[in-house]
Amino acid sequence: MSLIENFKKLGRGMLDLVFPVSCLVCGRDGTFLCAESQGQLARLEKQKCLVCQKPSPFGKTHPDCVSKNTVDGAIAALTYKNRDVHNVIEVFKYKFVSDLAKPLAQLIIQAIQRQNLQEYFHDFVIIPVPLHPRRLNWRGFNQSKLLASELALQLHLTVNYQLVNRIKFTKPQVKFNAEERKKNLENAFNLNSEIKNQKFLLVDDLVTSGATANELAKLLKKSKAAEVWMISAAHG
Repeated sequence: MSLIENFKKLGRGMLDLVFPVSCLVCGRDGTFLCAESQGQLARLEKQKCLVCQKPSPFGKTHPDCVSKNTVDGAIAALTYKNRDVHNVIEVFKYKFVSDLAKPLAQLIIQAIQRQNLQEYFHDFVIIPVPLHPRRLNWRGFNQSKLLASELALQLHLTVNYQLVNRIKFTKPQVKFNAEERKKNLENAFNLNSEIKNQKFLLVDDLVTSGATANELAKLLKKSKAAEVWMISAAHG
């Protein structure tokens, strides 16, 4: 555990003494996301192709869109455009509230079940979208890794934390348009082992343009991955 992470955990503990833990949606004490509020968060009504961003059955990338440079499909639980969802994801990502990993993972699993894909994913390996070491040191934890751990546990799948590294320190994607996001991520990742014929579920808290997912899919497919999907807590 890094020194920065220790300081952040100490700071969180001190804050909890002054500001009691409460639901980010309804304000109920004792949890950051109560069961009732979890059930009321705005679901993504239709899954989307991560290439053209249009609705797609089961979240599968459209036949005219899919290629060796794209994911084969994507499942997201919530719509980031909703104010409460936006707040929950922002707190999870930027305010170091790791306790949100479990309820968000549960929401992702519900989305997978609604698409009847749980059995389809039974032989996939989970990969959390990696952070660059500089950003990891600043944040203290990788929120995607926390989600991946919960999903692997609840879906009874294997998770590989070391397969992909982020070797390029990129600027935050929010600053760029879709084309700039692709360029920002070029050569940002590398693989640490052979993966021929394996299937993968990439995990992240938020998907927007799909640039990160597709860049990782391109890398994995170049090394002969059989199939690559993205699963996330929200789509924005």
